[in-house]
Amino acid sequence: MKTGIGDTGSGSGPDTGGGRFSRINWGFYGWRMLPAAWLIYGLGAAPFYSWGFFLPEMLAELELNRGTGGLAFTVWSFCGGVVAPLIGICLTRFGPRPVFTAGFLVVSGAYYLTSQAQNRWDVLLYFGVFAGLTHTFSTVLPTQTLATNWFLRWRASAMAFLLIAAGLMGPLIVRFDAALLKAGGTWRDGWEIIAGLCALLGVLSFLALRNSPESMGQLRDGARSLGELQVSADSSDSETPDQWTASEAVRTPQFALMVLCGLGYAVPWGVVTVHGRLHLQDNGLGVDAAAGLIGLMILMSTFGRLSGALGDKVSPPRLLGVALAMEGTGMALFLFAGTFSQARIALILLGLGFGMAYISQAATFARFFGRRAFATTTGVRFAIGAVPGASVPWLSGWVFDTQGSYAIPFLTIAAVTLTGSVVAFFLQPPRKKS
Repeated sequence: MKTGIGDTGSGSGPDTGGGRFSRINWGFYGWRMLPAAWLIYGLGAAPFYSWGFFLPEMLAELELNRGTGGLAFTVWSFCGGVVAPLIGICLTRFGPRPVFTAGFLVVSGAYYLTSQAQNRWDVLLYFGVFAGLTHTFSTVLPTQTLATNWFLRWRASAMAFLLIAAGLMGPLIVRFDAALLKAGGTWRDGWEIIAGLCALLGVLSFLALRNSPESMGQLRDGARSLGELQVSADSSDSETPDQWTASEAVRTPQFALMVLCGLGYAVPWGVVTVHGRLHLQDNGLGVDAAAGLIGLMILMSTFGRLSGALGDKVSPPRLLGVALAMEGTGMALFLFAGTFSQARIALILLGLGFGMAYISQAATFARFFGRRAFATTTGVRFAIGAVPGASVPWLSGWVFDTQGSYAIPFLTIAAVTLTGSVVAFFLQPPRKKS
């Protein structure tokens, strides 16, 4: 049976009587699954944060320049973006559980090969192509889809809870990387550890995750009846009666504008993750200071992600506008941060803005287009943004190699992000034509 709020299944499905959504149902598997999903997403961010931190040692041993280091991350990001529509299709057809499991198990081999790299071509192939094509199957898109599948009234809160995991784990990851290097370990040891971690996360995904509440005879949010679920939908305005398809959604002006906003929040984060330690090092800061500052930025993104849960109460596009304004300002300030204190202020703003935008962007997509189109539509957005989003870290390194400064790329990125802030403030939900 199909309804305006989703397919509830048949036969052994939940009660379809009326009722009020009076309290949280703690027997709902979605609530019990969230801690495991939190851990999976948080630890799955290790490759993203470790790349930039291991980069100076990799460049020195393999005799590479910063442009090549940025290019490898660009290839990784680009491959992850172009495969996103396929991930969306797989999520729609098979569900998050098998996508997470297969993604982690396969990418663990790619990261082990990265640890064995002997030259620039090995790095580009193993990390850039192999890991890039498979890592995205186990990161943000499946995580957002999991929250969208299981929650309606509490969707933004569930997304915020899950996505803060990377913000809390990130500082621990870079601290671990720094400790490994100071203890005499190498970047090769680090990538071997990451490979083993991904394999373990694949097993945990299979054991703990489930695709949807309907697969377990439940309804989203733990509603005890379709009546309760309808009350939840009405009270949150979380999903319109119009069930958008992906092909309909991508033809709306709102989709195109959301692509711009997506670049506005993702590009600064990726560039600072890759070049942040190098930029701080240019300003005379050592390994411990850089680890502390990058860890602080990641930690502050956690508070930003928590504030993204306000999307259950406040319009997510307005939150997105505030977030992009903070992130763009932080990006500009980071260029001119000549001291530890100045860098700290810049990275606090950048982290807070990114975290809030991370949640608000996904919540806006879910609210505008609903559950049916979410995975595929978001995958298409990732693919469209792959070329400009992935090329900027490489271009930033190339500009530095040729001009000795990050001024042009950093200021350009800040301008795009601030433009996205203005766009987000004026976004309105799409309406289907009669």
